[in-house]
Amino acid sequence: MKTIEEVLKKLDEIIIWSKANQSPAGYFACTYRIMTAQVLKGIQQKKFEDNPRMVLLDLAFANRYLEAWENYIKGKKCTNAWYLAFEAAKDKDLLILQHIFLGMNAHINLDLGISAASVMPYRKINPLKKDFENINSVIASINQNVQDSLNKICYPVNLIDKLSNGKDNVILDFAISKARETSWATAVIASNTPNFLRDPVINIVDYAAAKVALQILNPKLLSSALAKEMKKCESSNVAKNIEILQQTKTS
Repeated sequence: MKTIEEVLKKLDEIIIWSKANQSPAGYFACTYRIMTAQVLKGIQQKKFEDNPRMVLLDLAFANRYLEAWENYIKGKKCTNAWYLAFEAAKDKDLLILQHIFLGMNAHINLDLGISAASVMPYRKINPLKKDFENINSVIASINQNVQDSLNKICYPVNLIDKLSNGKDNVILDFAISKARETSWATAVIASNTPNFLRDPVINIVDYAAAKVALQILNPKLLSSALAKEMKKCESSNVAKNIEILQQTKTS
């Protein structure tokens, strides 16, 4: 992919495939498309210190996900964190939020830091820090709208959101902000790593992200009985759920 518009088109293809195949893989693809479109809008509105550099970062970031998806679909090897996320789409008992978090984990905890280091290699990562943090504010501007869409699909999400008074956006904000803190540390380490050690570093980060994925798949705070009750509150129509997510408004 050479432009963010091309990335959006490719994400549309994954979403269409997911709807046709009733695949939960479309939940993350749809959420990511919304966020990518918002980042593109931020670039167009020159909200970043270095907008051309941000385009390069966004492309490097997206291409890691798209490459992992293509490899998985073709039966080729992909990173462990992504393999767990993609395989989870076969599990119809997982909650929609689990599918979204699995994608976020692989993409942010693994891909984002590695992508940032590829754009700013050889110990030049520090000038990127402010724009890296600015991504948070751009994406946060649509988090409540994403949660509003999730509310229509699953009542427990609405309940959690109401308990937080809608101020914290606790579900998505927490997941994204915490993951980005980790990914910046990864970016600094990877940027300061010689090329011949790059793959071992990626493997270590991938191992850690895979461990997080296992926790998402089997959360300690969510008993199997509670998970089943929450699942009953969700629509089982994956295509319809994705369509609701696609209707998420952006500012």
